[in-house]
This record gives sequence, structure tokens and C-alpha cells, in this order.
Amino acid sequence: MSPGERRRPALAGVALAAILLLALAHTAPFRGYLTDDTFIHLQFAKHLLAGAGFSFNANEPTYGATSPLWVLLIATAGVLVPGSASTPADVSTMPALAWVAKAWGLACLLLAIALLHRLGRRLGWTPGLALVAPFVLAANAWAARWTGSGMETPLAILLVIASLDALARTLIEGRSAWPMGALLGFAFLARPECGLLFMLAAAALLGTAATRGRCIGLVGGAALAVGPWLVTAWHWFHRLLPNTSAAKAGAFGNLELAAAALRTSLRILLATDALPVALAVVGLALAGPEALRRQPPERRAFWIAVAAWPLALVFGLAMGGVQVVSRYLLPALPSLALLGVASMAWLTDRLRAPLRTAAWAALLLAYAGQNGFLTLRYDLPHAIRHTAGLRSSLGEYGLWARRQTPPGTLFALPDIGAFGFYSNRPVLDLFGLVTPGMAPITVGAGYDAVVERLLFQPFGRATYLIDRAQVAGRLARKDDPDDPYRLLESRTIPDLGLTRPGSWFYSLYEVDWAVYDRSHPHLAELKTPVGHGIIMGLPRS
Repeated sequence: MSPGERRRPALAGVALAAILLLALAHTAPFRGYLTDDTFIHLQFAKHLLAGAGFSFNANEPTYGATSPLWVLLIATAGVLVPGSASTPADVSTMPALAWVAKAWGLACLLLAIALLHRLGRRLGWTPGLALVAPFVLAANAWAARWTGSGMETPLAILLVIASLDALARTLIEGRSAWPMGALLGFAFLARPECGLLFMLAAAALLGTAATRGRCIGLVGGAALAVGPWLVTAWHWFHRLLPNTSAAKAGAFGNLELAAAALRTSLRILLATDALPVALAVVGLALAGPEALRRQPPERRAFWIAVAAWPLALVFGLAMGGVQVVSRYLLPALPSLALLGVASMAWLTDRLRAPLRTAAWAALLLAYAGQNGFLTLRYDLPHAIRHTAGLRSSLGEYGLWARRQTPPGTLFALPDIGAFGFYSNRPVLDLFGLVTPGMAPITVGAGYDAVVERLLFQPFGRATYLIDRAQVAGRLARKDDPDDPYRLLESRTIPDLGLTRPGSWFYSLYEVDWAVYDRSHPHLAELKTPVGHGIIMGLPRS
């Protein structure tokens, strides 16, 4: 072995360490970032730690957390953090559980980068080539943002990479499929959409000369990982999938919603990953069929599964009518990175060494530049504005409710996380996350109709309602004697998301149910007690 060959592993180790430092530096500016969905996970973890069950409203179990594995990880680590089960006294201080979630997210991202490098080496790539996909993950603007948010996204990315690595071990190296099944099961508990990846892995096994033992291992490993939770979920909630399957979905198979979701997904992917996507498309179109024919059946099945995963995720979200945000698509990033690197390697193989090096350098600089610009120009400023607005609106409303209303006072609102976390008051979720019976009503009638016509009243006569709109106090009509809403105040939030810019308002109303009953006498006889919702035993969506 020449001196140069002996130095390569050491240089690769130094480069990998530099990539990990890049990920740390890219994520650090988002350490103060919080979203309303972050607080939903924190609320479930807080109640688990306090002995109030897997619940958003204390002692009212509900499958309102999309990522039960993430909640359990936060709660498990929270046991070691003093005061993690208590509610903060102000909104300016980062909650202890939020730091726990952010630490978990950073650890998952760093492990994902290291594991993606190992997967590249398992595929037979050179030490240098195996570093490119980890660089893509570390430099990705969406990955940095959502890792800093305290959401489950980096956990899902890690488990997808681990599942693909296990798939390569099983198909290419002939290893047992039990670890792959278990990892895919845990991925499903991190993000339900990862169930599609399980189906692709099963198809990859069946597409080769898979033994019965491997098929049993795949299913058995997944059952060991998911089975205990599914039994628990059925016992506690009488359902196997989270309420988000209904609350987030517009209407399955609605072509108009599907087209909108596809357009949004394309914009999100191209904003950060135009280069890997373009390389993957070119490589698959020009070299894909011939390259696959030359591969052994096991490698062919692996790469088909890798290529199918982003398509399955995007079209699965679209057919569900989901309002797509960037974190939903991040589990597809490992596949896009692997495909982009493989395509670039094929394209540059025809170049001489100096030109090949220049091409790779240009690609990496262009990718880093695109994502760095997105982070500095859009992502980071929005994260700062949004967190400040969330604290000053829903966070402050939560503190007001805790101080000014008696325990058990019911609030109806569309965004429940920060308010519920700070208020310690039960909520009626107008989008159905923790009030699942509301999901089909809001999907069918629309949010505006729900608040204007008080369509939530069969599920609880909330004493207060917090409306979200681009107009402050829009529900208070002083000239209408039948208007049950009395406006208390409005607070602004700069924007709700990169796709929903501009000022939005959260307006707090007291609800006069006597006025409502006077104008709806046929419903007055069916009324529920004011201030108390029928949260348990709701119709299942």
C-alpha cells in the first residue's frame, strides 16, 4: 500500500469530522426556534412525566401526537432534567423540555450524517465519494431548520438512513432482515409515512431470491418494534393511527388538493435540492436502465427501492390531500442524495482527473451556496420572527388563561400547542388533532364556517375561542344582536410559515352561549355544560 493510500482513511475521517462541524454550525442559529407543533410534543411529554397519561389535555388520553416515538424519547430524557414536568412561569425562557428535544434532534442529525457515510462505503464507493451525501445532509437548509426546532424530523431522517443501510446489508451482504424490519417499524413510529418505505423494502425482498426466513425477519422485526405500541394505542385510544391522519388530510384522492400538494412539494424540493434532483433525473434517464441491467439482482432491487422512496412519499402525501410543509419531505433527502451522488459519479467518470475534481468542487459549492442563501435570506429571519410572534401571542394567551381563569375552563382554537403548554387548560382543537371528531367537520365545512357558525359546539361549549385570521377581531359584530362573540383582544404574529407570509392575528373572544341558544333554539336542548367539553368518547374520524 502506497503512502497516499494509507493517508486516505485518515483524510476521510478528518473530512467527516468537518462535515459534522458544518452541521453543528448550520443548526446553531436555530437553537432558539420554536413552532406550535413543537409545543404539542412537549405537552404530551410533560403530561407523561407528570403521570397524566399520553394526553394533551391532562388525563384525557388521545392519539394526537404524530410521532409517539419522539414523545417517548423526550419524556425518557426529561426524567433526568429537574422541573421538566412543570409549566414555565414566562414565555421568554426556553422550556427545559424544549432543550431536551433540541438535544435529541442534534444527536439524531449527527448520527444520520455518520451513518449515511457508512452506507456509501457499504455500497462500494471510495472514501471521498462516500462523503458527498453526508455533506448534502449537513448543508441542507430544511434539515438545519427542523433540527433546531425540536421536532421529530431528524429522528425520521436517521431511521430512514438506518433502514436503507439495513436493506443494503440484507440484499447485498445476505444479512438477516430482522434488524431492517425493526428499524422500519421504529421509522413508522417516528413518521407514519415511513410505512410506505416498509412496503418498498418488502417489494425489494420479494423481487429477489429472498428466502422465507428473510421475509419472516422483515415482518417479525417490524412487529417487535411496532406491535407493543399498536396494542397500547388500541387499548388507550381505540385507534391504530394518529389523529393527524384525519386532521392533516384534506380529502383522500381529491385531485385538486393532490395537484396543489404536488406543486408545493416540487417548490420545497427545488428550493434546497435542485441539484441532486436534477442529477438523479438525468442519471436515471440516461444511465439508469443500462446500469440496472448490469447490476446483480440484489443491488438492482436496492437502487429501485431507493429511487421509489421519494416518489412514494411525495405522491402519498399528495393523494392524502395533505398541506405539505418542508419537514414532511425531509425523510426523502437521503435517497435524493444517494441518487444524485451516483448520477454525478457516472457523469464525471468520463472526465480527466483535474476536470473531475473541478466538477465535484463546483457541485458542492453550488449546493452549499443555494442552501446557505436560503438559510440566511429566508429560513433564519422567519424562524426568529415566528418564534417571537408565537411567544407574544399564543404563549401570552396561555399565561393569561392560567392566571385569570379557573382550572378546567375550556378554550377552542385552531393552533393548540403553545397555548395548551402554557395555560394548563383543556382545549377543543378545531382541526381535530386532540378532538378527532372535529377533523371531518373542519375538512368538509372549512375553518371559517366552523368558527362563524360555532360548528364545534357539539364537542364542547368553550368559554373562550381564539380565532386565527388575517383580520383582527373579525368575528365580533357589534351591530348583530345574535353574535355570541365578545372580543377581548387581538395579538399579531408576523407570519405562520414561509408559504403563508404577512401578518396574522390571534383574536381572543368570550363566547356567550345564551345568545347562541336564543338564535338556535332547536340546539339549546342538546347543549353541553359551558366550559366543559365532551373530549372523551368523541366520534372517531
